[in-house]
Formats: sequence, C-alpha cells, structure tokens
Amino acid sequence: MADFHTKTFYGQKSSIIITSPAKTVPYIFISCINRKDDGTWEIPSKSEGKTVKISIEEIICFLEVLRRKSANWRGYHVFKERKTEIYVGWEDESRQVLKIKIGNYTKKLRFPNINFMTLLLEHLLQEKIEFATSGTFESKEKEEKVDEETEYSLFSEHITARDGLQVVETTEYGVSVDTVEVKAKVKVESPKALLIILDTGEEFWIPKSTIHSLYVLDKKAKYQNFVVDKWIIERNKIIR
Repeated sequence: MADFHTKTFYGQKSSIIITSPAKTVPYIFISCINRKDDGTWEIPSKSEGKTVKISIEEIICFLEVLRRKSANWRGYHVFKERKTEIYVGWEDESRQVLKIKIGNYTKKLRFPNINFMTLLLEHLLQEKIEFATSGTFESKEKEEKVDEETEYSLFSEHITARDGLQVVETTEYGVSVDTVEVKAKVKVESPKALLIILDTGEEFWIPKSTIHSLYVLDKKAKYQNFVVDKWIIERNKIIR
C-alpha cells in the first residue's frame, strides 16, 4: 500500500489537486490552481494557487456530497487573519456537475472525474482511520518529542435541510495562529515530522502538523517556501 497519494483533476482553465503526504497523518491537502496567461499552471509549492488542509471530519463531509447524501458542504478555516471558505456542492438538482470552491478559486467536475474523486477520498478516509488514529504507546511516546499536536483545531458542524438533502457547514479554528514563511528543502522525512534545511544552511526537525503549505518530498528538489507556525521557528532560535 502506498504511503503518498496525489491526483490532479485538470481542466482547461482551472485544476484541483488532492494530496495525502502520508497515511499516518489525519489530513490531506486540496489545492486549486489556474492556468496563467502564458499557458503554464500555477505551482502550489511556490505559494501559487490556493491550498487548504482537510481533516478526517471534513473528508467525511466532502464524501457526503459526492455520494449525493448532502446538497452541499461549506467549510470555514479560520486561522486568525487567514480565513478561507471551502464549498462543495451540486450545480443544480440534476446533480451531474460538482462545484468546488476554495477561497476565490473555483473548479467544476463531471463524470468520470466525480467517480474518480469519490473512490480516491473513500480510500484515503479508510487509510487514515486505520493508520492515523492507531499506534502503540511506545511509538507515540517517542514521536511526542518531535511532534506535539496539542495546538490543533476545534471542530463544529451545523446541519439544516434543503430539497430533501442535508446542508452541512463546518468551522475549524486554529489555536496556533501566527505563521511565518521560510525557504527550505526536505532532508529527511519521518511519519510525523520533516528534517528541513534552510537556505542559510541551518537544519532542524519540524512537525508536519505545523506546516500550512504544500511541499515536495523529493530530496533532490530545490528550495521551496514553507508556511509554518511561528513558534516552531522561535523554539529553534532561527535568525530571520
């Protein structure tokens, strides 16, 4: 079974990317990108497009729409000054065209991509329930030295009825709200952390839960921009 998954659903002007960086983390990334005037696509690892982190609970809400059990799902990610709306819903009552909106980015999907996305998210959900919510006491004790996840988010949902199908709204509030951007490349990956090298030559471990941007795991990749929690930089006394 693969540990890393990524799939791009291309369109003429906009595309959507679903990425699972590891089966042991309880989230995926969803990115929306547009085609530029020169014909090239925006690159999420260069802080282009719009990328959000989707929790297990939100994957479930997403699937309820894909399975046509919900008319739409609207999620709000609130990290202090960074507020992003995520919308997934059917274009009309025929439920043949799916509309996905992340911030100001919009992508529409039709058959067979709708079926493909449903199967992919179902697989990722099962995978994360099995691997991201289990483990041994010994392994968790070791990982906590590197990855402390006590700063993660609160989750709430509100359900109403419309046209025979439910409408779901969720909100996630980030406790760790201050972020900074650093330029670095990945040296080593563990199930819950990355050893990164800054462009200044400094290197340190960073928990994956503190990363709020998409990243490339290829060790040969060039330096890329990471949006990370400010506290992890201050803890490592990195001079900026």
